Amino acid sequence: MGMAASQARLLSITARLSDNEQSGQALSYAKERLADRSDQITAEYNDALKATKLQIMTGYSDGAASYTDISFDMLTSPAVVETLGKQYIATDTQGRVLVSEDVADAFAEAHGSLNAFLGALGTKQGGPYSLSDIDPSKKASDGASFEMEDKIHEAWDVYFNSIGKTFGSDDEDDVSDNHLWTFDYVETGNEIGQGYATITVASTDPAITNQPINFEGTNDEQLELYNYALAITESYYSDGTTTIVDGVNVTYNEHDFTTVNTQYNKGNSAMTDYYSNLYYKMLSSGYYTYTDTPAKANNDDHYLYENKPTYLGASSQTTKGTPLDDSNTFEQYLRNGDLILETYSVTEGKFVSTSISEDTCIQEVEDETQIAIAQANYENDLKQIQRLDSRYDLQIKQLDTEHNTLQTEYESVKNVITKNVEKSFQTFG
Repeated sequence: MGMAASQARLLSITARLSDNEQSGQALSYAKERLADRSDQITAEYNDALKATKLQIMTGYSDGAASYTDISFDMLTSPAVVETLGKQYIATDTQGRVLVSEDVADAFAEAHGSLNAFLGALGTKQGGPYSLSDIDPSKKASDGASFEMEDKIHEAWDVYFNSIGKTFGSDDEDDVSDNHLWTFDYVETGNEIGQGYATITVASTDPAITNQPINFEGTNDEQLELYNYALAITESYYSDGTTTIVDGVNVTYNEHDFTTVNTQYNKGNSAMTDYYSNLYYKMLSSGYYTYTDTPAKANNDDHYLYENKPTYLGASSQTTKGTPLDDSNTFEQYLRNGDLILETYSVTEGKFVSTSISEDTCIQEVEDETQIAIAQANYENDLKQIQRLDSRYDLQIKQLDTEHNTLQTEYESVKNVITKNVEKSFQTFG
């Protein structure tokens, strides 16, 4: 081999040795990163083993309490009231009540009327409902019923007395066939609760004829009396008669109260109480919901557009919904204080604050599903690390073999060059 060729070969071997060493160093760094990743996933797995979830009591089975994973629908369900004797709501930090979109729609349609709100609740909420407790099969159009008219008369008497207002005689012996005043109901829409009661007082001079009865009270008790009297008046007198609206004769559909959940059926009382409590809370504290209809969110600040964000969850990248439709999000909001629990106090007649830690009907248990997911992810990650580690070991071994071969060849070529140099000195020396 000539001097020039030997030197070129030596340079080539030197470059390959350098590449070999750099590759080996990169693989060593990669193995170190694998070790760090192994420590990381082990720590994540150990944290995941502590995963818990919230559950609410849903009854008893064989003498032991049974629990169900907490969610908005589960926690705020009327069934919970029946089981636990507790009515729960969730509010935001401003005190506004979180409700379903259907309930929010019913409230908006009611325009401040409890009766209209109850009537607007659809079959999804078990509605429509009415505060009326008279026999729904007895209608004014079916002929006079002194019993029904007496009940309506007495209900309005109680309300009028509460606001210090009377009409005509206060003789307790007055009965329906001798009442000095009578009532009627004027429908202003096709839905239950869309109308108003009227009174006609025959003894006054001049006589009061079909005067609308507006709420004139100042407290919740008087409002309850008014709403009850209005409800039973509607259930008896509403008959779809022609009403003048903006100068046009409009005939509204007759409300068939045999299809309405009235309190004549005592089994409906719990549901009416439930939604009445919710209505008054929404009225006093405000409310909000989520919708997938942008127009609703744009026109009414009670509706939030349901934009489901994607964010890093406990174990993987997941898409989660709102607290209304995703139980994990609802639980997260409860834990971090974005939602606050309240329960209805019968003694105080209002909702009072509670918490997931102090409520005896809510428990925290191991989340076996999340733990199982974490274990599967941990095992998969470990297998991947082991495969990479084995591959890196094989590549390092190959580099070591190549390095030894190159090093041997490097020494050989170097010796050839040395000998050539010595011969050159001998020739010219």
